[in-house]
Amino acid sequence: MVRIHFHESFYQDIRLGKKIQTARIDEPHYPLGEAMADFSDGSTLPIEVTGLSFKTINNMSVNEIRKDGFQSKEELWNALIGFYPHLKEEDPLMLVEFRCILN
Repeated sequence: MVRIHFHESFYQDIRLGKKIQTARIDEPHYPLGEAMADFSDGSTLPIEVTGLSFKTINNMSVNEIRKDGFQSKEELWNALIGFYPHLKEEDPLMLVEFRCILN
C-alpha cells in the first residue's frame, strides 16, 4: 500500500476533510486509489488518492490553495519553505488530491 507522510499538525484537518490536497516536490508519483496517511507522531489515516497534477505555486488557484488547507499563496509558500528550504517559485509542485476514508 502507498504511504504518504504528513506532519502530525495536519492530522485533524485531513480527518475532518479540511485538507484534501498536499503539494510535494521530488517524491514518487502516487497512483490513484487507496493509500495510508502516515503522520510524524506515528498515527495513521486511510485515504484515497483521487487526483494528481503539476503546477508552480504561481499557477495555483485560490481553490487549490484552500484544498491544501491554506488561505493564501503566501501562507502555503511559507509552509512549503519549512519543508523544502531550497524550493524556488518556478519549481513544479506535484499536487496530490485525496480524501479520508475512515471505516
